[in-house]
Amino acid sequence: MRVDPDDDALSWGDDDPSHVAGPSTRAAPRQASDEPVRASSAILVAYGVIAGIFLIYSVAWFIAVQRDDFTQPGLFAEIMFQLGEFLAIASPLIWMAAVLALVARPSHRLAWLGLGVLVLVPWPFVMGA
Repeated sequence: MRVDPDDDALSWGDDDPSHVAGPSTRAAPRQASDEPVRASSAILVAYGVIAGIFLIYSVAWFIAVQRDDFTQPGLFAEIMFQLGEFLAIASPLIWMAAVLALVARPSHRLAWLGLGVLVLVPWPFVMGA
């Protein structure tokens, strides 16, 4: 059997005093704080109820926008007004998606979603305008 000279360059050998062992390849044991926070069944049901409320809000904003016949005098103003109407319709869904994507702890998620339920009420629909 022939020994390749490249094999000698790639091995440390047994008696090399400059050999330093690298870090262990075994995974470190997980700490309790490393585990993801799991939501309980009650919190998941609350997420579903709040998601339903946000869906109702989006439908209510859509109805309120359809009932509004106000037009702007200029083209730019009309485009901006329609953008605002679109964002009003989409804002509950955007809020829900942003909170679920950005907030990690279930209790904080619930608080932020509750704030969204209070802030995003479709007042034109509620007041009958």
